Amino acid sequence: MSTIFQTSVALVQGTTLSDQVTAVLRQNITNGIWDVGAMLPSESALADNLDVSRTVIREALSRLKAEGMLASRRGRGAFVASNRPRAGFAIAEQDVESLRNLSQILELRMGLEIEAAALAALRGKEDAHANIAAAANAFERASDGGMAGVTEGVSTDLRFHRAICEATGNDYYLGLFNYLGASLKETILAGRLQALKRGGESHGAIAEHHGIAAAIALRDPVLARDRMRAHLEMSSVRLLGSLRSAEGCAS
Repeated sequence: MSTIFQTSVALVQGTTLSDQVTAVLRQNITNGIWDVGAMLPSESALADNLDVSRTVIREALSRLKAEGMLASRRGRGAFVASNRPRAGFAIAEQDVESLRNLSQILELRMGLEIEAAALAALRGKEDAHANIAAAANAFERASDGGMAGVTEGVSTDLRFHRAICEATGNDYYLGLFNYLGASLKETILAGRLQALKRGGESHGAIAEHHGIAAAIALRDPVLARDRMRAHLEMSSVRLLGSLRSAEGCAS
């Protein structure tokens, strides 16, 4: 472990990894371990020191940027912008536990990702389009794993949508997606588990992902937008249906 983490707080049990890492990084800043203006270690170094994936690190960094505690310098990484978090956009953990609020959060996600798909088609470079296609293939492979592959399926699903936001070239799209993805991940996982218990499959989502990737590769923003809208509408129906079914079984 590097010296930068020797006085850091330990990861707290009972919360998601993104929550835990966000808390650790935030406390490093408020405790003065990283002064205002200091550059943070690289994503790789943070992931190694905290024994988590770089995806978890990115989600935590995005949250702290949204709080105003971190900012980015192109080509240099993240630095401490403030040691006092400012009040800003946030989704409370209990919000995703309410089906009504969850429906509104999913609607917000649609507004973000439908246009992201169009921008990815217009602006995305060839390597970004290749990453989107690779993520669609990874999701298909993970979806063949049955109950054992559910967690990987959710991770690769989010990887696909993240790749599209990355392809926009707009860091704010990516930052907001990472925040939403971190907020929704556990709920999506619960919905997938419930769907599998009921014999549901991911074949529809697999075909939808490939269709979106193909539209983006064709550089057709209208088609990409339409396919992403259809996919997210169906995804919302599938998720909310599974969670309502789970509530009905529990009552």
